Amino acid sequence: MSCVKYYTIQEGDTLDSIAREFYTSVSRIMDINPRLNPNNLVAGTLICLFSTDSVREGCPIGTSPYVVKDGDTFASIANAFGSTVRAIAEANPDADPQNLLEGQVLCIAQPKADAPECEQNNLYVIRRGDTPYAIARAFGIDVNDLLRANPKMNPTDLRIGTIICIPKAPPPISIVINTDAKTLTVYRDGRVFKEYPVATGKLTTPTPQGNFTIVNKEVDPGGPYGTRWMGLSKKGYGIHGTNNPASIGTNASNGCIRMFNKDVEALFDITSVGTDVKILP
Repeated sequence: MSCVKYYTIQEGDTLDSIAREFYTSVSRIMDINPRLNPNNLVAGTLICLFSTDSVREGCPIGTSPYVVKDGDTFASIANAFGSTVRAIAEANPDADPQNLLEGQVLCIAQPKADAPECEQNNLYVIRRGDTPYAIARAFGIDVNDLLRANPKMNPTDLRIGTIICIPKAPPPISIVINTDAKTLTVYRDGRVFKEYPVATGKLTTPTPQGNFTIVNKEVDPGGPYGTRWMGLSKKGYGIHGTNNPASIGTNASNGCIRMFNKDVEALFDITSVGTDVKILP
């Protein structure tokens, strides 16, 4: 972890006042500065307000973080990211466009993947070498049903990365995550089908334990969430990819379950909304 924004404590400062001034939170400051005593702030002490880890994980699904630089405006940031001032304002309702602070983190919306309507919510992403017949055979469906479910798909020109609908629910599976072992195990018909290494929550932001279900799926959510997202019934938590593969196998997240992108892509294709997920200590 490296710091992207330092601050020198001033006389009369409190963590609450610092958090409000820099559009962050007391808990995030404490997470980055674990030795800091919030009840005894000493003027002149240098603290870190934003670390590379907090910047990566501070934005919601579908957005990526951006650290404001000296001279930035909503207009200049929008131009750099091919966005609009309105879109940036909507993604950052607490930010004051007339008073952007160097080091402040803004969330920039990512272009949405063009996912088709899919009644079964069973999405598949075209890979190199795929053909309609190979996909249909892999999922045990008729190729004509596949084509009807994807009227915009050109069967003679499949584009890698295109999202299509599989008109059939995947075979039922269940997922068990062991936070101590840092593993995610997929069960099919009561037997172990696949096992993947994962990263789980930090000691200060632990992964919740219990029984949950998958409630939504998203392709290319952006930022720290990597190439796939599968949201849990525990609001704010999910199984996702990563832009920091070195973290897999460690306590590194804000409570979500991180996977290598290649692994989460494979899991995504066999997981449907409603899949049971059990998280163990």
